[in-house]
Amino acid sequence: MRAKEAEKDYRYFREADLPVLRVADWRDRLEIPELPAARRDRFGVDYGLDREAASKLTSTKQVADFFEAVAEEFDPDLAATWVADNLLGELNYRDMAITDVDHRLDEFRRLIELVDSGTITRKNAEEVVLRTMLDEGTDPVTIVEAEGLEKADTDAVEQAVEEAIAENPSAVADVEAGETDAINFLVGQVMQKTGGSADPGAVNQLLRERLGA
Repeated sequence: MRAKEAEKDYRYFREADLPVLRVADWRDRLEIPELPAARRDRFGVDYGLDREAASKLTSTKQVADFFEAVAEEFDPDLAATWVADNLLGELNYRDMAITDVDHRLDEFRRLIELVDSGTITRKNAEEVVLRTMLDEGTDPVTIVEAEGLEKADTDAVEQAVEEAIAENPSAVADVEAGETDAINFLVGQVMQKTGGSADPGAVNQLLRERLGA
């Protein structure tokens, strides 16, 4: 049998229409975007995030960009909690994506500021303001004013605590008997009286001081 030894034996010929491509003069100028894995690792180093949070926040480029924009103004842990847990959770529930709200970055930062400054409680921010923002497209300040969500002042909270104690002697007796879980009931009563505008942690502490729990 005849042996095939040269290119011509295989009927091989070069493509005459393909010129030689030389990349040496521009390859160093190429801007290669940061890949998800590299960005996830950087979030762990730069922001001190655990791997789970970093993975959530690098699930898409848009989510990662949104987080970094928030982290420019707030503590990274606070920013991560609000974006990865609160915002993404509410978006997923509504079958929405970060691209549906990324144009409202300033409003979202304003919401965090309202909580961080103590103007509203975190509970109201998460359960009322954020959800209304997503459902109705309203800005956070307007929602807070319309719903009367500003934190109750100290005098109002103390009055509500006194009323809750006076109106619920059995719960007070349980607390004084060492059943400290009963204090949660009293906290709920105070929260009802203040329309949810009191800080639950502060109410709990105030009740414990008043009842010696």
